[in-house]
Amino acid sequence: MQSSDQGNKIELPAFVFDIERRELRAAAGARVTLRPQTLAVLDCLARSADQVVTKDELMQAVWPDLAVTDDSLVQCIKDLRRALKDDARSIIQTLPKRGYRLVPGGEVPLPPATTPLSAAFQQDIRFATTADGARIAYATSGDGPPLVRAVHWMTHVALDCHSAVYGPWIQGLSQRYRHVRYDARGCGLSDRGTPPQDLDDEVRDLEAVVDAAGLERFALYARSQGGAIAVRYAARHPERVTHLITIGGFVRGSRHRGALTLPPEHQDAFWKLIEDGWGQDNAAFRQLMTSLIFPGANAEQMQAFNSLQRAACSPQVAAHLGRTHAEYDATADLPRVQCPALIFHSPDDRPVPFEEGRMIASMIPGARLVPFASANHTPLPTEPAFGFVNRLIDEFVLGTADANGREEQGVETAATGEVADAHARLRVVGGARLQP
Repeated sequence: MQSSDQGNKIELPAFVFDIERRELRAAAGARVTLRPQTLAVLDCLARSADQVVTKDELMQAVWPDLAVTDDSLVQCIKDLRRALKDDARSIIQTLPKRGYRLVPGGEVPLPPATTPLSAAFQQDIRFATTADGARIAYATSGDGPPLVRAVHWMTHVALDCHSAVYGPWIQGLSQRYRHVRYDARGCGLSDRGTPPQDLDDEVRDLEAVVDAAGLERFALYARSQGGAIAVRYAARHPERVTHLITIGGFVRGSRHRGALTLPPEHQDAFWKLIEDGWGQDNAAFRQLMTSLIFPGANAEQMQAFNSLQRAACSPQVAAHLGRTHAEYDATADLPRVQCPALIFHSPDDRPVPFEEGRMIASMIPGARLVPFASANHTPLPTEPAFGFVNRLIDEFVLGTADANGREEQGVETAATGEVADAHARLRVVGGARLQP
């Protein structure tokens, strides 16, 4: 579960435990002092992270030649929870009559589900194992033509179907497709200690997921950095991808966009701020990202996304992913994509400039670029663009907006005047003709 570049380190909410050095440090770098016995218990749990360690195994590891009572172990567990601020007992879990388990990243409780699951929605969560042994969690829901979602920022397959931001997307698509989605390395239910190091890592993980799911041919869609993953996968596997869709996607990370992005020193400062503050109870640091991605969200949606981000990964992984995505560049893969491509992008997108969507569409042979009217990175379920984008996805993949001859729940069948007006204003951008 440990990544080779970071050594034997276990990432916990707001803390990192270095197994090799037997050091516990706060996210900001300060060392946390523990009693030798308490440190030994943490070391034993960390070496079997995500697995149950019995009381007898802990007693033998920490006090091999001494006769001690259970109280000694209980006190060490209390000391650890106090040091890790684990009042909810979500980082060090007690399994009655079985033992204890250290959960890297922890399980941060979310507010009550903001999008109730429909009676028809069911998902099957399984794990794909990559060539290097990482376990990638993926979920399958619904019937119909297979539609795979490349991974994007902050997912948790057990929770995002409830989210006020992503829940309607997931449940709606599952009514019309066999919808497959997964968590990135270091996020959600996937292995927490092995975040991706580069774009090819992400592509290999997608390869492992579709193979484990038994998919031969499928439509592939992506948001944000998932655009680079999906484009490279489609270029490498033209025989498997039937349709490619991006929504607010990019193939060039922020380090490769020149004048279209912030200076490198500003980006470094931003990710350092995230790394130091992400795991705090105060949501202000996570709100920075929420306000950037979904500036038009209502209070409920913002709270849901803030909570999902915290549950998805640790502060260290959040910062690592941001820095890693900034280095992605799949530009050379674009001309090699052979399947039909539908590229959605908002002209008002803040994190990913509209030019990125225009470039993707201009370099994939025959691709169609469709702007949508929204201040958000991807459409929220409460705005007209949500229904508009869903309708065009169905037309593109299924060959009709309504494959069953009736209107699907939650999917509008016509663009509103606001969307149409935005298209009229953007007929020509940068010399490329757009197709609304």
